[in-house]
Amino acid sequence: MFAVGVIFLQVLSIQAVSFHFTKEPKSQDALHGRSAMLRCEVSDPTDITYRWLHEGQRLENDDRRFQESSNLKFTAVDRQLDAGSFECVAEKTVTGEILYSTNASFNIKWLESGGVTLKEPTSEGDIESSAPVTLRCHIDGHPRPTCQWFKDGVKLTEKSHQINNKERTLTFKSASPDDNGLYYCCAKNAAGHVCSNSNFTLNIIDKSFPRPVVTPESQVVLKNEEAALHCQFTAEPAPTLEWYHENDVTCLNCFLPHSVVLLSNGTLLITQVKPRNTGTYKCVGRGLRGSHVTLEASLLIAEIEDMVPKMSKVFTADTLQRVACRPPRGRPEPEVWWERGGERVPTEGRVYQDDRDLVFSPTEGGDSGIFTCVAQNKAGRRTQEFTFTVATPPVWVTKPQDSYLEEGKPGYLHCHAQADPEPEVTWYRNSIMITPEDSRFKLFNNGTLRINNVEVYDGQLYSCETKTAGGRLSGQAKVTVLEKLKFTPNPQPVQCLELDNEITIQCSAKGRESPTVRWTKADGGELPPHVEQRNGQLHFTKVTRSDAGNYTCIASNSLQGEIRALVTLTVAVYIEFKVEPEYTTVYQGHTAVLHCQATGDPEPHIHWMDKDKKLDIKTPGAPYKMIQTIGLSVGAAVAYIIVVLGLMFYCKKRRNAKRLQKGQDGEEPEMECLNGGAVQQNGHTTAEIQEEVALTNMGTMATTEKRHSHVNNDKLHFPRANLQTITTLGKGEFGEVLLCKAKGIEESEEETVVLVKSLQTRDEQLQLDFRREAEMFAKLSHPNVVRLLGLCREAEPHYMILEYYDLGDLKQFLRISKSKDDKIKSQPISTKTKVSICAQVARGMEHLSNHRFVHKDLAARNCLINSQRRVKVSSLSLSKDVYNSEYYHYRQAWIPLRWLPSESVFEDDFSTKSDVWAFGVLMWEVFSHGEMPYTKLSDDETLEALQGGKLKLPVPDGCPSKIYKLMARCWALSLKERPSFTEIVHALGELPSDSKV
Repeated sequence: MFAVGVIFLQVLSIQAVSFHFTKEPKSQDALHGRSAMLRCEVSDPTDITYRWLHEGQRLENDDRRFQESSNLKFTAVDRQLDAGSFECVAEKTVTGEILYSTNASFNIKWLESGGVTLKEPTSEGDIESSAPVTLRCHIDGHPRPTCQWFKDGVKLTEKSHQINNKERTLTFKSASPDDNGLYYCCAKNAAGHVCSNSNFTLNIIDKSFPRPVVTPESQVVLKNEEAALHCQFTAEPAPTLEWYHENDVTCLNCFLPHSVVLLSNGTLLITQVKPRNTGTYKCVGRGLRGSHVTLEASLLIAEIEDMVPKMSKVFTADTLQRVACRPPRGRPEPEVWWERGGERVPTEGRVYQDDRDLVFSPTEGGDSGIFTCVAQNKAGRRTQEFTFTVATPPVWVTKPQDSYLEEGKPGYLHCHAQADPEPEVTWYRNSIMITPEDSRFKLFNNGTLRINNVEVYDGQLYSCETKTAGGRLSGQAKVTVLEKLKFTPNPQPVQCLELDNEITIQCSAKGRESPTVRWTKADGGELPPHVEQRNGQLHFTKVTRSDAGNYTCIASNSLQGEIRALVTLTVAVYIEFKVEPEYTTVYQGHTAVLHCQATGDPEPHIHWMDKDKKLDIKTPGAPYKMIQTIGLSVGAAVAYIIVVLGLMFYCKKRRNAKRLQKGQDGEEPEMECLNGGAVQQNGHTTAEIQEEVALTNMGTMATTEKRHSHVNNDKLHFPRANLQTITTLGKGEFGEVLLCKAKGIEESEEETVVLVKSLQTRDEQLQLDFRREAEMFAKLSHPNVVRLLGLCREAEPHYMILEYYDLGDLKQFLRISKSKDDKIKSQPISTKTKVSICAQVARGMEHLSNHRFVHKDLAARNCLINSQRRVKVSSLSLSKDVYNSEYYHYRQAWIPLRWLPSESVFEDDFSTKSDVWAFGVLMWEVFSHGEMPYTKLSDDETLEALQGGKLKLPVPDGCPSKIYKLMARCWALSLKERPSFTEIVHALGELPSDSKV
């Protein structure tokens, strides 16, 4: 037994030394509501588990108090829950050894707010003057806080007041009305500083002081209504009562105005309230002792403003909607409620009133209708009507369908859907919106689209979108144009054949089916053996005089029957000069003889021209008639010289005045316009300069120009028969613009795709502009300007054949690049490519301006681009249909308003500097992917903003700042501040080659 005891003691001694506490919890100070931690660690933490005891009971973890590793953490110490001792228990799980730490506790410091109460006497009703009064402060804490007392915000001292800090009381030994006021206390200790959460107002009544019994109340009355302001005071002895109005120093009691009566009980009665009676009234009570007491009340006349008459809103079905009613201003504040059909909207349910709001939770189709917001006060009732429409998604009535439309007739496409409200319909042609301004189309309210006059190129994909706030529908219709049987072009009715020459008369036609074209004699006779028909052409191997007569070209197919064109052929020998006039030098007064002989069949009539006027040649008469003629000629010459000198003097004065007016704008001299019109050169028009040149050098100039033009026409002549039309691109001022195949026009290619501009107008100015454009492209030779490849002038309509690029115009290329249509495989354009496009156009325009030409219609739509991103300046000018929306009818002309500066629009002043402005807009088009400039403005608003100098395009997304600054320079109001194209080329060339620029 003794041995067993020894062994047990040995085990205990081994357990005692196997591990021990290195950190034990220690008692400490803690603040109520703050965090704290009791630490516990042992020498060998291996296989040790910890737990904590509170007052000998195992402590359970919660959010406020939990075990963190071996320590006990408190996120917020609680003075009640955490009172008592804590003990750490460490247990070695392998051996079962247990260690208990020393006990630890918190000295919790706290401070808790309380109110100020009356301690003595027990109730406020027992407070009397000259009797003791004690107030107690119920702020408590540990350690005991020190207390301070305040009256009306002023700290009280122990010298003047009896303060017991231990009991936290304030005692008045003999309270008096002078002690009246608001009392509160503040206390502090180590836990902090707080003030009382409820205060005490001491009000000791001195019966000699005036005290209000009845307080006047503010009133709002109708005009001419009676108003009574009641006011009474009590005191011993009885107090006096006085009434005052606004800031008057004389009391109303002393001098009662008309319609104001003071009753014996102190009530002020106003029998008929007028605007002069409104304002603040003061009732003043005066007693034997103490200060006078003033009570105030206002008197106002009731009023209410009008409300907005009507409003309408469109809601989507099955949505939560809240509509606010803004009440009118009024006195008194108007009461607001909602009505429908004369009944109030309830305060609960699916449709209910919440304060001043009308709530739909949710909306339904039956909610469409009129709701009324009512505001009412004493002055009257005001209402505002709200018309609500619950939008329903559109449902098809007539969906767009693929249609076959006849050329030359109106064509209709229908897009009719039913919805509430009436859906809005938008039509698109090849994804480009059709606007009401497009004169080729008519949009009807029911969604029908009318193509006023169907053309071949109207065979496109049309789509319509009909939408309301409730949803949208879209549909597509493919239009196939049924071509009418027609000659292309109409054969000239009268044609002249040169005797003994080989001649071909053209006649071609188009229709739904490819027509057969044949020729017959108008009288039904057979064609002579030397006359052949070749694919609709009438070919004369050698013209004889018997070939003259009437011929009929007949085009027919199985679907459309036949059409006929009568052509009258005459045979003649073309006029040829045998003897041409030569330059002749004669002495004044001597006879000059100029010779001119010509041959032809029929015999030509020769007449002479002098200064574009036909000379009246008469047979010589008597000598005195010769003298008379010479005298008249000399007189006319002198008069002519005087007129010319006068005109020159007038023009010079006008130019000087204009130069002074324009200041130092420094316009560059120009010579010719791409699109016609006089061009300014140093402040005066080219027409004036040319007139001066013509006066001094008329003869040689006309002859040289004529010969030069003839040579060019011969060199550029291209057989019309070698052109095969692919499609019609659109219409411009001159006529149709075609895409054709030209055989052998380029030496390196058998067939070349070309752009053909036709002249189909009788307008003399447009015919002149057409010739000018052809001459300009013939003179220009630059990689970034389209080349003139050929001319067809042997028959009408005249054709101008220009280069074409495979991707078409730059505008369409830019639009496609940002298209989100999955069917179009568009590729984004890098900034580097955009800069390259702008630089190429700038180089082309630099070449054009260096040759003294002005484009007048520079825009993305008038540039061509190919798959290698090479760009050329051209002049498609499809102003009649495709790009009709980009032109504006102003002063009897169609102008590209959004691309022009103010001097071009309002002064008809076109120059290289106006082309620079347009180039700035073109750069903006490139960086905005073909967006319409000033797209949010109508044409009239754009014109007004341009006139006011307020037109400015925003920075396109992703546009480098250097590029936009260059655009802004191009749009300078002063011509002098705009850069030249050489400067622009240099500026674009200096930009870094990377895509970030």
